[in-house]
Amino acid sequence: MRVLLITGLLAEENVRKYAQESGIDTEVLALNVPVAAFLTAELIAEALREKNLDDFTEILVPGLVRGDVKLVSEVGGRDTFKGPRYAADLPTVLESLGRVELSTIAPACDLLKEELQQKALLELEAVEKNRIALLKTPGNMLIEELAVGKDFPMRIMAEIVDAPLLTDVEMEKLARKYVGFGAQIIDVGMIAGESRPMDAARAVRAVKRVVNVPVSIDTLNPDEAREAVSAGADLVLSVDAGNIEKMASFSKNVVVVVIPTNQSTGYFPGKVEERVAFLEETIARAKKLGMKKIIGDLVLEPSNVLRSMTAFREYAHRNPETPLFVGISNFTEMIDADSVGVNALLARLASEAGISILLATERSDKAKGSIREVATASKMMFLAKKRASVPKDLGLDLLVFKDKRFREVPYDRQNELGTQVVIAEEETKPVLCHEEGSFKIAIDRETKEIVAISFRSSKTLKPRIIVKGKTARAVYTKITEMGLVTRLDHSAYLGNELAKAEIAMKTGKEYIQDTSLFKSSLLGY
Repeated sequence: MRVLLITGLLAEENVRKYAQESGIDTEVLALNVPVAAFLTAELIAEALREKNLDDFTEILVPGLVRGDVKLVSEVGGRDTFKGPRYAADLPTVLESLGRVELSTIAPACDLLKEELQQKALLELEAVEKNRIALLKTPGNMLIEELAVGKDFPMRIMAEIVDAPLLTDVEMEKLARKYVGFGAQIIDVGMIAGESRPMDAARAVRAVKRVVNVPVSIDTLNPDEAREAVSAGADLVLSVDAGNIEKMASFSKNVVVVVIPTNQSTGYFPGKVEERVAFLEETIARAKKLGMKKIIGDLVLEPSNVLRSMTAFREYAHRNPETPLFVGISNFTEMIDADSVGVNALLARLASEAGISILLATERSDKAKGSIREVATASKMMFLAKKRASVPKDLGLDLLVFKDKRFREVPYDRQNELGTQVVIAEEETKPVLCHEEGSFKIAIDRETKEIVAISFRSSKTLKPRIIVKGKTARAVYTKITEMGLVTRLDHSAYLGNELAKAEIAMKTGKEYIQDTSLFKSSLLGY
């Protein structure tokens, strides 16, 4: 196999560099066009008329070429396909030749991404389709219609924190949202130190009205748990040595999560061996009292994650027939770090420890997005375990602020030779207002829209018009069409602020006009 790679003059060096990273024999042909995106099928076909193509089996043209490149195949007499948009993806594309059917229309990087994602989804679907057979294996169980256990991906439980303080409508809204984010169990979180049995029942009923997933009651208070179970709760967390007898009176036909504590006396064993033994002892008591479906929770200590995970792993090794549960947000909420990386690592540790259910919360602003992150992390770790691989190149990822491959073309300072270079100084005073009026930029988080509020002057309280859109481009295009801004400096200012608002909306960062989005000293590469 020998592949001819077509590119433009500016990308030639990068194409050669990345092509050499693959094991495929290639030749690079840079046509007399500076930017590869300016190439067309007609230009490429014309250039190849005089080229001897006998030594080549295939031709790859840049993925940025517009339209269908079938014409190149007809003129050159060789199969021609669109390669990736960026040279950095060439090794992956070249190594997939013969295995992946490329296209004359869609860039190869899109096809590979779809192939990887589709393969991952099919693997996950196959497990769910085979659940009847898998449920016969000790260590797996059904919670309503949800299969849980070591042979399934870790299931995601999302907590509605302080549910008694919310109205039914607020709880229903959160339940729908969390299920949409990937939660498979909704947890009704009660208020520690208070006894509100009627609110527990009200919350369970509210959630069950709007979502068709198991619902758990999160309390150590037997009175609250009893009312919740009467209202239809499918799980009770948590049962411990202090409340086990009272809980057993109504929890024999629901799933219970047992923890190695006695909250009534303040006992919680710190050492791994003692914690594992105490949980085994408490679960044995639960079984004697008639509880049939039992899940263990060794409790994740935010101040000692390693010790906690060691306890989980040791218990799983000694008791493979008991599914395990962990509240990973115990730690995510307690560290000042972006949640996406923290949740990915905790999910990996949980997978290695043999845990079956992950509880995620979004109590604090910095933990927003955790449910979606943990849902994706769970699938990644299951696929990695199934393939006996690391959680990489799975077709799923949690890369949000970093790129897997840096595809930016390096700036060439040779461009500055013989050319005037002007250093732009930072503007100290923002362009807030001029004779046309002023703009206030905001984000409507409810509708996921960027908002540009136009005022006739800085002294006017009532807006003259409000422009809303899903992207910065949509908003500034409409503003320009309506003639709301004509000065170049004000247009530049608006473009900058609208772009910041779009980034903030997508990432969950706070948006404050005229303030930098990212202030961390760690930024800058």
